[in-house]
Amino acid sequence: MEVDENGLKELKYIFSYMVDAFSYEVDRDKKASEIERLTKCLESDKSSIESIKQELSSIMDNFASTHNDFKSYEEKIIETVSSVTSQFFTKSSQDIFSRISEMNTAIEKDVKNGKEIIGKFFSLNPFTILNSNIELLVNNGAIEIKQFLQFSYGIRCTFLLNTKDSEFMNNPYFSSLYTGVKIPVGIDNSGNITYESLSSYRLESAYITGQTLKCTFKTENSGNFFEFAYDLNRSAIGISYTINNNTLNIVDEPDLKAHLDNDILMDSLDKLNKEIWELTEKSKEIISLKIDDEEVLSTMEFGKIFYRIIESNYIKSLIKSLPETDENPDNISKDFIRHRIHTIGKDEEYILSILFG
Repeated sequence: MEVDENGLKELKYIFSYMVDAFSYEVDRDKKASEIERLTKCLESDKSSIESIKQELSSIMDNFASTHNDFKSYEEKIIETVSSVTSQFFTKSSQDIFSRISEMNTAIEKDVKNGKEIIGKFFSLNPFTILNSNIELLVNNGAIEIKQFLQFSYGIRCTFLLNTKDSEFMNNPYFSSLYTGVKIPVGIDNSGNITYESLSSYRLESAYITGQTLKCTFKTENSGNFFEFAYDLNRSAIGISYTINNNTLNIVDEPDLKAHLDNDILMDSLDKLNKEIWELTEKSKEIISLKIDDEEVLSTMEFGKIFYRIIESNYIKSLIKSLPETDENPDNISKDFIRHRIHTIGKDEEYILSILFG
């Protein structure tokens, strides 16, 4: 079987980004184990010193019991031993605490780098996307946008998008999408259509799933709001207007619906959809990563994802079709994969047995 371009990209991503993320986890765990060992050594040294002092004190007490004039010497010896052991323990503990502090700093870097790498990996959409949706909410006046992705292999992740990368999100009024838009909201006593300008309406929420965009624009003063449900194929648009807790479905009112400018409204919502989706292609932060609903980002257990991936028959079949070596360093080969597995620093033989039998 010849590996197609998508298969080669998937393997490249896995054995580049995914392996790096797993390596940071392994390095973190090794440092954490060393910190635990050093802490136990410190506790053991302290206990040993106390034992030495107690044993020495007991020996001298026995000697002093038959040599009364030794008591004054015993006190000086105990004082000297206590001083010397205290100096030793202080110096030893300072050295250990210094090493622990250095390793904690290194662990923080491992965690930061690991999360950045795993975020980069999943931002490349390395696997089949089974489901995707985007949620925009306003919290204390600030817009927060999250992208939720469900991949194959039982993996789900959530990204926080950077709203600073969008001019519209810095001024999220409907007028920033399209100026002068008005919506018919009623009929006065003379039979004339009354309109509500959208100029002062600010984006309050948005939800994109599949080919549907739902969003709410609200006035900051009155609290009135419009809700839009838009089919992104431009086949349908739903509009409701809520004023004083009373909701009017505009499209259910033939006289009002007849005065809607659907093209302008659809163009406006297309712009909003584009603004949001463009943010998914820019800088974003991974804030959740789950496998089988188990959160692994906060615990940095990327190995669980790595093993799930490499144990799949699909991945093993792709690897089987690779050449043993390739002179072009940009191309992936079996030797490239073996080298990358070696850099993990854990379970090398086991991983190779999974991939190569």
